[in-house]
Amino acid sequence: MDPLEYCRQKVANPGSAIYYALRFAPEAQQDALLAVHAFYAEVTEIPDEISDAAVGEVKLNWWREELQRLFDGQPRHPVSQALAPAIEAHALPAESFREVIQGTAMDLSYNVYPSFRELAVYCHRTGGGLTSLLTGVAGADSPESARFAHDLGMAFALRRRLLSVRRNARAGRVYIPEDELESAGLQREALLQQQTSSALRGVFRQQAERILAFLDQADSHLADTERGRLRSGIILAALDRALLREMAQDNFPLLEQGFELTPLRRLWIAWRTARRQQRLSRKAGA
Repeated sequence: MDPLEYCRQKVANPGSAIYYALRFAPEAQQDALLAVHAFYAEVTEIPDEISDAAVGEVKLNWWREELQRLFDGQPRHPVSQALAPAIEAHALPAESFREVIQGTAMDLSYNVYPSFRELAVYCHRTGGGLTSLLTGVAGADSPESARFAHDLGMAFALRRRLLSVRRNARAGRVYIPEDELESAGLQREALLQQQTSSALRGVFRQQAERILAFLDQADSHLADTERGRLRSGIILAALDRALLREMAQDNFPLLEQGFELTPLRRLWIAWRTARRQQRLSRKAGA
């Protein structure tokens, strides 16, 4: 299978959030962004697919070796083969890829986080590794874009884990800080119940508010001149905002149901967001 087609089937099925984020990205970025998202998925899904931590570590070691092969010009995996031209064209650093692998290794080693301080390290490595690569593809290398990437990555990682909170708990992993559960009078076992208690809904709301705060911070860092080139990441942020609003309207019944925007709504949000970023960039003279 063609490497890019493999990546497309992996992360960008028609109607998905990544599909629309890519569709409205600058054309010169689309293949590289697709390959980066596929790498992130291949690596970060390992703990969700493998119940044995030792087996998961073997798979992560394979990706560490594959990353070295990739930067040596000998990639084997379709995702690595798709990444090769992206790395050459955009000078993407190996360290950002390693951050994603190191963050995922924490999934195999840690099942709880005492406070947000510890959880932030995980989010920085996984989500921040991804978004630093996305901004690298966009050619944004200012201090402001680096801060944008950091805060956006934190939001992405937190949103991903909030949406899968019950599945994670069943696998023995909790991504809500223990001290925040305890402040609400809860233990981690509350995440295994069939229904979301009022106290747990409050904890989920707290997590959502933190995600929104990171999204706000990320947006505040951007100069209008950079918005056009970074619109793929901004679209993903806009989709996350809409999803969090839906969860809030239903008062966060995350143990009973999942949440997902319809493809039509994703299309509308992505189109509207992309149009606004391009307009702001043109007005700023980018």
